[in-house]
Amino acid sequence: MRRWPWSGVAGFSRHLTSRPLSNIPSIPTDVERISVRTGSAGSVFVDLHNIGTVSSSDPLLIYLPPFASASTNTPPRVPAFLRKYPTAVINYRWAGVDSFEDHKPLQVSAQDLHEHAPLLSLPPEIWPVPVHDTLTAYSWIVENLTPPTYTRRDVYVYGSYLGASLATSLSLTESYPHQRMAVRGCIAYNGIYNWTMFLPDHQINKNSNTNAVNVLEDILGQPTDPAFQDLKDDMPDLFGEPSQLFDPFVSPCLFFQTPGLLVPQKFDASADPVISMLGSTVAASAEAQEAIKALLQMMKDKPPRRSPLAFPPRQSTLKIPETLLLHTELPPPPMTFQKRRRKAVVGNHFKTQAHELMSLMRRSLEKLELRERSKWDQDFEGYLEVNRRVQCYDVGKDEQPFHLPDYGKELACEWLEDRMSR
Repeated sequence: MRRWPWSGVAGFSRHLTSRPLSNIPSIPTDVERISVRTGSAGSVFVDLHNIGTVSSSDPLLIYLPPFASASTNTPPRVPAFLRKYPTAVINYRWAGVDSFEDHKPLQVSAQDLHEHAPLLSLPPEIWPVPVHDTLTAYSWIVENLTPPTYTRRDVYVYGSYLGASLATSLSLTESYPHQRMAVRGCIAYNGIYNWTMFLPDHQINKNSNTNAVNVLEDILGQPTDPAFQDLKDDMPDLFGEPSQLFDPFVSPCLFFQTPGLLVPQKFDASADPVISMLGSTVAASAEAQEAIKALLQMMKDKPPRRSPLAFPPRQSTLKIPETLLLHTELPPPPMTFQKRRRKAVVGNHFKTQAHELMSLMRRSLEKLELRERSKWDQDFEGYLEVNRRVQCYDVGKDEQPFHLPDYGKELACEWLEDRMSR
């Protein structure tokens, strides 16, 4: 197995062209950028921070940025509270949004496109390119940064927003305790862990107790989070087709349960043919008969019930990794509706997403991994281990968009210090 020589990492050329892209600074001298081929789909860049300053057996942190970057010559900034750790940044490609600093669509000048076309991943890539980039980069990291002896090396993953979806799926599928170098834990902040919850047919978007008179009030009275709404609005650019939302590698909750939904044709439309038809203009007699046919078809192909799945698979050596889920608090509803609303509306939000993943991971621990131990270890308190392995915290208001609040930094630093300083 080929390994990247430690001296070779330090000597790797940082300049991919003889001339940098217009108005883009060159890569800092303390960061090593590696280009990893992803088959016929181009390359993914891996940035190595502080790798040469530590032992090859010291724990490694993998960082997945909140959004993809259009720049091929400037590494994304690693959050300040992570900079003391040896870190590998996976610069996955994903269309839709670029740079959590500006949060705007990718833009490249015509001159740069012409002169540097081989270096730019254009046209922008949609799912599943991001997960292919992530897994390819992770494979390179394990192959080249595993200690040369028989010592072990722990890997921890941190991701936020889009990076949180990738970080959790990577951690859930690469947490092999018996392997010398593998993922041992994950921190995820404000991630989307079940993208199908944005679809109109999902139960969270339905309220059987709401009558038609109060529909508008319920919609207007729900709290809004600009960052969360942006991710919802960007779905067509991020995924291309609604079917991609059902991939557990982007919706890791679906490792643990079936979605219980039919796949719609559009992101904002119901997959129910009857609802779609009745939602249009009043049907004529011929169209009414078509509606009856559609109703019969719907009864035949009614959405399957959401059912639990055994994850990790019973024959697998995978284990649920230690996980810290962080989310901002739910914004308050508009002042106009605060006095009128009798009970809070539980809608889709970063908090909802984090709590669903937390409950599914904890259930897996209780039902699969820890059940057998509780049979022979009478003193074992399983609920303590479950709560230790999978933690979830509200870190307060989103004071600075796309940045972890101070309380979240304290939690993340303490969590990492306990594990990476062993």
